[in-house]
Amino acid sequence: MWLGRAAGLSDEDMLAMGDAESHQGFDATDRLVLRYSEILTKENRVPDALYAELSARFPRDELFELCMAVAFSAMVNRVHATFRTDLDDHTHELFGEHAPECPIG
Repeated sequence: MWLGRAAGLSDEDMLAMGDAESHQGFDATDRLVLRYSEILTKENRVPDALYAELSARFPRDELFELCMAVAFSAMVNRVHATFRTDLDDHTHELFGEHAPECPIG
């Protein structure tokens, strides 16, 4: 949450990431990055057409940094999912009903 805010995202923006195409707060580059992040995370591949879009928008060094950021986030998410890390009270308050529950005490 704090990282998103540090990058200039609002709480509304962060909650809308799952439906980026219809959220007015995201521009074309934001939508491209979010689509890339979702596809890479879920499918562990990058289709040629998506790579062409990314390489047209980002220089190779920035695309590498984006890839590493998505990969690092996926790794951290997998650690939290494995150990079912508890969220702090502040995060629960911010996410409200969207906050994931930790079934292990």
